[in-house]
Amino acid sequence: MDKNAIKIHILHCGTITIPANMAYIKDSALKRVTLPVSVYLVEHPVHGKILVETGLSADCNEVMPKYLRDFYRPQVEKGQTAKEQLAAMGIRPEDIDLVLITHNDVDHTCALKDFAGKAKRIVMAEHEYFWSCRTVYRVRQVWETYMPYKDIIERPFYFGTAQGPIGRGFDLFGDDSVLCIACPGHTDGQMAVMINKAPSGRFVNAADGIYGNEFAILASDVAFSQRNIDDLVIPGYGFARKRQRKSIQWLKTMQADPKCVGIFCSHDANVTPQTIEY
Repeated sequence: MDKNAIKIHILHCGTITIPANMAYIKDSALKRVTLPVSVYLVEHPVHGKILVETGLSADCNEVMPKYLRDFYRPQVEKGQTAKEQLAAMGIRPEDIDLVLITHNDVDHTCALKDFAGKAKRIVMAEHEYFWSCRTVYRVRQVWETYMPYKDIIERPFYFGTAQGPIGRGFDLFGDDSVLCIACPGHTDGQMAVMINKAPSGRFVNAADGIYGNEFAILASDVAFSQRNIDDLVIPGYGFARKRQRKSIQWLKTMQADPKCVGIFCSHDANVTPQTIEY
């Protein structure tokens, strides 16, 4: 057994049912597709338990305003929330070392209240926290799901790096193990999360595919599915199409790296709940 192994548990914490062309622009706008809302529990040998996203809460239909309920049609069954699924694994909110939010759309922040004040740390990018909520992206956010915790949320700034579609991000622990890569387009401040097997030099070296060990990328809503990456087709709702395409192209480039163990999109119906270990 590798004591330095990283485990990523993919949890489906409810579903949304959205117009099909929102997930894949070539699909008909006349039908809807039901997609999972993914949350990731990362068990790291050094940094403990990291929860990426929080998913839908049990009361998501009360939390969302009517226009968002009508758009998302959220559903979460008993036992499906992140808190409940973690409890089934013997993990309490107090056992979570860090909650990381990739962007502030309501399907990612809805259940933050289940962990705020209990998890040891909560982190989201300052650019997302301060800026996206003051722009057109506000339409998909519900401030009440995260603003009450503004005094305990850590908000690092993105800075210049050698990695990512726009060369900006931050190193979550300062040791190259978890890299938060700015991937704008779906929102201005959205990140993808690169989880490296060992210190890799990816943040300080300019070439992809040369340095480092195995890695996985939690791609958030940069792409909705593998189809977006394969075909370079931009998901249907975003307001910066050129940036979205650039971010998806970066995922495609990273996926070609033989050290990439997987790229996981938050709403990919073809990705089942599972545990990835490397």
